[in-house]
Amino acid sequence: MQSPPTGVPTSARQVKIPFGRLVAYSTLQLPLAMAALPVVLNVPKFYGETLGLSLASLGLFLLVTRVIDALQDPVIGFVSDRMTARRNGRLLFVAAMLPLLIGGFAALFFPPVEALGKTGLQIWLLVALVIVHLGYSGTSISYHAHGAELSDDYNERTRVTVGREVFGLTGMTLAVVLPAILTSTGFFADTKHVAEEARAAIVAAKAAGDHAAALAAQAQLKAAQHGAEVRGYGVFGLLFIAIGVLAALPALLRSPPGVHGAVVRKARRSIFHDFTAPLKNRLFRRLLLVFVVNGSALGIAVSVMLFYVEHVLKGTKTDAGIVLLTYFIAGAASVPMWLLVSKRLSKASAWFVGMALTAIAMSVAVFFGPGHLWLFVIASAITGLGLGADYGLPPSILADIINAEEGADTKGETGAYFGLWALATKLATAVGAALSLPVAAWLGFDPGAGKYDTTALVIVYIVMPVAVKIIAALLIWYIRIEAERPAVRHLLGGKPA
Repeated sequence: MQSPPTGVPTSARQVKIPFGRLVAYSTLQLPLAMAALPVVLNVPKFYGETLGLSLASLGLFLLVTRVIDALQDPVIGFVSDRMTARRNGRLLFVAAMLPLLIGGFAALFFPPVEALGKTGLQIWLLVALVIVHLGYSGTSISYHAHGAELSDDYNERTRVTVGREVFGLTGMTLAVVLPAILTSTGFFADTKHVAEEARAAIVAAKAAGDHAAALAAQAQLKAAQHGAEVRGYGVFGLLFIAIGVLAALPALLRSPPGVHGAVVRKARRSIFHDFTAPLKNRLFRRLLLVFVVNGSALGIAVSVMLFYVEHVLKGTKTDAGIVLLTYFIAGAASVPMWLLVSKRLSKASAWFVGMALTAIAMSVAVFFGPGHLWLFVIASAITGLGLGADYGLPPSILADIINAEEGADTKGETGAYFGLWALATKLATAVGAALSLPVAAWLGFDPGAGKYDTTALVIVYIVMPVAVKIIAALLIWYIRIEAERPAVRHLLGGKPA
């Protein structure tokens, strides 16, 4: 629970946060989101394909570091709550963790490849992943906990999460665009020249029927692509340092103060009991259930999205980039819209509408195939609107729940709640990824085994996520997850609460 705030009058809790201070707080979400996506999407390709590590060892390292990452969340939440005894304590903890995130991310994409052998590169990867996960969890848990304490007002909390997620979805967009640009052979003058010569040589050799010359030119092109990827990812890692520092400064220096005092925790037997105590809050348990189920739909789709564009729509890597860019831009643009919808209906009702919108748009994509890329881009824009609801509304609902009476002796223990929330976020992604690839292989799509059944991709990329979305929508329709509003069925279905 929390002691009364020192020096903050009760009326101040309801004061609207000045726009400039809200923007200052929100900026840090940009590098946080920008760091999260490449660790999932780009690290396997960079270390597995470009740098030549075995996929078996790479998978093991990713699994081990994810387990460590999950285990450290309760400790981070506990320490973050303890830091509230200091003035701006949560932000001080963010400042301490941020160098680990920025430095670990830069190291991840800028390894001294020539100075390291294969074993050295494996050790470098393992250490960099541990550091970047520690920095990310430490920064995000304390940063989001601070955001939940900026206001006690129902709508103002949504305004905080909306502002934050606009920057977050912008960060995701940069995470898609920058690696694609920086690792292309056309970004560096020398690799561009070599690649152009190699492509011309391939065309000439094939026209002349010279198989040996064609193979030599293809090897030259592959070498140019390899060099561009190594250098491009290095630039990406170094660029993140500048982006991370510039985005963090406003948040650390100009964020509004929290309206709560120091967290006073009830004595418990261990950090583990302290970590799991928020689960006694029934509203929090319900919100976690909906959040994990809904989030696993995205985890399923993301894992096979590139395969779907290439093999079902017959698109290129550039086409896949356009789809992702459209998706994230639509998500970022829609977040303010969900703020307005949540004010008119409720946060849970707005989230339900977002789920329904996503399920409908994705269902239509069942009928897409080769030549339907731009129809799929339109569908991605619509599902991107739903993404805005997924990112902007649940953290605001959580902020309400943390200070609800249902929390009993855990009321106000923001760090503990966000520690579990971080774990749930990782669980949702892991569940989705764990389901998608094995099911796709079982249904007949497994490139490693030479199987390319596109029906399997349609089932995994569209049918499964839509089914999961429908389950999540039914859950949020029937069960009450908000502290200050009734269940969605009472608000939208016209049934008395």
